[in-house]
Amino acid sequence: MKKKYLILLVLSIFLVSCRAPQERPVEDNNLETNESSIFKTGDVEHCRITSDSADVKSGIGFDFDTIATLKRDDVVRVLEQVGDWYVIQLDNNQVGSIDATSAEPIVRDVEVDEEEVSPPHEPEANEEQPGITQQDPARAPQDETTPLAEEQQQPITTRNQEQAQGQGGNLRSQEERMVQLINQERERNGLPTLQIDAEVAQVAGVKSQDMVDNDYFSHYSPTYGSPFEMLDSFGVNYLHAGENLAGNNNVDNAHVALMGSSGHRQNILNPNFTHVGIGVRTSPRYGFVYTQMFISKPR
Repeated sequence: MKKKYLILLVLSIFLVSCRAPQERPVEDNNLETNESSIFKTGDVEHCRITSDSADVKSGIGFDFDTIATLKRDDVVRVLEQVGDWYVIQLDNNQVGSIDATSAEPIVRDVEVDEEEVSPPHEPEANEEQPGITQQDPARAPQDETTPLAEEQQQPITTRNQEQAQGQGGNLRSQEERMVQLINQERERNGLPTLQIDAEVAQVAGVKSQDMVDNDYFSHYSPTYGSPFEMLDSFGVNYLHAGENLAGNNNVDNAHVALMGSSGHRQNILNPNFTHVGIGVRTSPRYGFVYTQMFISKPR
């Protein structure tokens, strides 16, 4: 009887040992993590008068003659900032200076003023409708893109869309999640939330993809230069700009790491910033690379 139980025990041990081992999830402990931040204040190109009036001086200082007087909400072009004075150019091309404390810097897109645009022409019955030829394709809105502008933008746009839907999960949802996390932090600290800027998001996506393609982790791209040079080359106007980079295995871990670093936290909680763009791409080195681009463009 004991021999029978002994045989059954040996047989059961044999069967258990022959079972196929269960698959374990692939651990990402071997993936690196990394963070980096950078910030820059851009040149003031336009300012809006915030005082009831502002005297335009012929030189830098109150002792110079007044050549014009600006009123509240007037917008003028700034040529240079010298100490506490803006050197400005008036509409008649006359150059003078104003006390910088009487104005605030703003970002103004380069567009044709409404006063300079001719009134719409009603075509006659037999007159051929003109095509869209007066609008600069580079400035055309995305939803009214001319064929030339669409052709110029297609390679980058298509590539970004493919990557945003690509391997390793829904990258677009990670980008949305990262904006949500940033704005939650700002709300907790009594700061206004950031708006998503499509142009900035495109630049951030290109930067993340460039880091993956060229296997580097740096604010300086061998392809595009610094993030500020990138923004300039893509035609993005800004007063302040900052960039946070992260390499991590998921968006929440990346956010925690960024908030734990003083430089990245300062960018996320910078009260000057008004807009943000996020670019997320899959990376064999980190799992994902995250580019946060912040800008301010006060109107």
